[in-house]
Amino acid sequence: MNTTQTSKTRTVATVLGTSNADVYTVPANYKTDVISICVSNTVSALRTFSLDWYESTTATWHTIAEAVELDGNSLLQIENLLFLGQGDKLRALASAASSVSLLLRVDEYFNPTQIS
Repeated sequence: MNTTQTSKTRTVATVLGTSNADVYTVPANYKTDVISICVSNTVSALRTFSLDWYESTTATWHTIAEAVELDGNSLLQIENLLFLGQGDKLRALASAASSVSLLLRVDEYFNPTQIS
């Protein structure tokens, strides 16, 4: 059995709704670097978005962004944001459904000997 740590880069995309929804969860036996978060407003009207991080080791939600305004047809990019442990989550919502998209680029590191 190979016990060396391996990694992969993933892109995760979702269109936000008006209720908090999980957009990414770190799988068991993984740790993740969140390399980039892009949030885009795909309509001409002003929209807001909120983004939270769930820290599984403390069972605590942390606010990353709260009601951040996005001008019409605009894009916000955040780089080198977080290092997440297994079970950690990101969740998000927007002020209007189907008009704000969220795109994550993550590096996932697998370690089969990591205790869940």
